[in-house]
Amino acid sequence: MNKKGIKIRKIEALLSQKIKDVYQDKLEHQLDNISYRLFERTLIIMMEGTITSPEKLLKSSARLDLAKQVRESIDSVIHPQIKDIIEEVLNVKVIDFLSDTTIDNDLTGAIAIFEFKPRHTNEDEKP
Repeated sequence: MNKKGIKIRKIEALLSQKIKDVYQDKLEHQLDNISYRLFERTLIIMMEGTITSPEKLLKSSARLDLAKQVRESIDSVIHPQIKDIIEEVLNVKVIDFLSDTTIDNDLTGAIAIFEFKPRHTNEDEKP
């Protein structure tokens, strides 16, 4: 594996550990899997196993509406922390963070869009 591939794997491992730690510390819940797709200014994250036991109980008790409300509250607390983790690990400024969770499929998807950084920082250089 080349150096770039190794660096990407290390970044993914660090992101995964920090995101899993948030779910464990805040919710006492373990995620099943996290996968990533990184583009130049965009990171796509797929988190599997995000639905907690209380949400599953509400869903199985025909209270899907309440389970969705609980999930919205959880996401409103957890997702800003995930955004902060992305900024810290990738050393970027996230200008937009879009996310959604499907209770039926036990999945959360997120898209982080980074601030554009010009490749040339020297004002005398021309792109």
